[in-house]
Amino acid sequence: MEPTKFRESRLSINRLCEQMDQLIEKKEVDESKACFDQAFGELDELRPKASGDIQERSVKNLAMKLKGMEDRISKLKTKGTASGSGSRVKNNIEWDIDRVAQLSKTFLEKVLKNMAGDSESKVLFGTTGKGIRPNYQIEFKDGQVVSFTGSGHKPKASPKGQGAKNLSAPFPFQEIDAILNKTGNV
Repeated sequence: MEPTKFRESRLSINRLCEQMDQLIEKKEVDESKACFDQAFGELDELRPKASGDIQERSVKNLAMKLKGMEDRISKLKTKGTASGSGSRVKNNIEWDIDRVAQLSKTFLEKVLKNMAGDSESKVLFGTTGKGIRPNYQIEFKDGQVVSFTGSGHKPKASPKGQGAKNLSAPFPFQEIDAILNKTGNV
């Protein structure tokens, strides 16, 4: 590529990087991402036009600079923003009998199996996450409490009292059994 045009393109990308840096400092996630997309688009246009070692090295350096910017932007998102667009923002799920009935039949069968036929046991579901395969805790009639992973239904070691604030009200064995014995459950 002609050196003057290459230099203009490179400077344009660098200006976008400076703008992006200011947006990141202000914690403007959406604007930072839009600026990143524009800079990355310009770099994609520039990359195949680069000729010679100097231009190719310059393109590689710009790509590394943009990668660093992308990492900084992603860290802004993981903190959880007021708009709730971050993937780690916790949802507090309100569990009631209708919501429990929406869990898959297979999931509920495994929960019931882990209740070990103890008709006086109760299950409490985790209130964080998406509510598809929630972690859960079973309280048995003998006072024993066991926590389980929602994805594998395996007992998990958790210090006594941990996570108690992230649990639903208890659902008795009979309610879970009744949901499973209804027809039409998914």
